[in-house]
Amino acid sequence: MMRSMLKRAAFAIAFILTAPLVVLAWLEARLTASQVCFVFGSQLLAVAPGWPGAMLRAAYYFGTLERCDWEVHVGFGSVFSQRAAALGAHASLGCYCVVGHADIGAGVVMASRVSIPSGRRQHVDEQGRFSAEARFERVAIGHRTWVGEGAIVMANVGAHSVVSAGAVVLDAMPDGVLVAGNPARAVRALDARFTGAGEP
Repeated sequence: MMRSMLKRAAFAIAFILTAPLVVLAWLEARLTASQVCFVFGSQLLAVAPGWPGAMLRAAYYFGTLERCDWEVHVGFGSVFSQRAAALGAHASLGCYCVVGHADIGAGVVMASRVSIPSGRRQHVDEQGRFSAEARFERVAIGHRTWVGEGAIVMANVGAHSVVSAGAVVLDAMPDGVLVAGNPARAVRALDARFTGAGEP
C-alpha cells in the first residue's frame, strides 16, 4: 500500500516537472500537423538517467501519446518518434528502443534496441515506386508478448508470443507463437502455461 502511494506521488511530481513539455506538445498537436515539439520532448527526456528518468518519460508519454497508461517503463535512450502510438499498462521498453506508429499491449516486455518502424512501406507507393510522401502503418504488439534484443518489428505480432533476439518481422504473426529469423516466421506454438494465455 505504502509503495503504491509513493509510486503515485513520484509520478505526480514527474508529471508536474514535464508539464511544460506536455503543454507544448499538446498545443502543437492542435494547432499544426508538425511533431517537432513532441519529438524534442521525447529526445530530451530519453537521456534522463536512472529511475527518475524512467518516471519522467512515463509522465511525458502519459500526457502526449494517443493512449498511455501511467504504469509503464521506458528505458534510457528510448524514444517514440510518433505521438500516434499507444502503450498499455505495465508495458516495459528496454534501452535504446525506437517506436513509431505502434499499439503496444498491456504487459509487453521489450528488450534493448528494439525498433518498431511505422510499417514496412513508408516510402513506397501502391505501385512499388519510391515516394517522398511517407505512408505510415500502425503496428500492433499483443498483450504479454516478449520482444528480444535488437528485433525489428514491421508487422503485427499476436498476444502471448515471443519474438526472438534479432528477428525481423515482415508479416503478421498469430497469438501464442515463437517468432524467429530474418525474415521472421512462426517457429512453433508456445505452451499456454509458459505464456500465461487465458489469464486476464
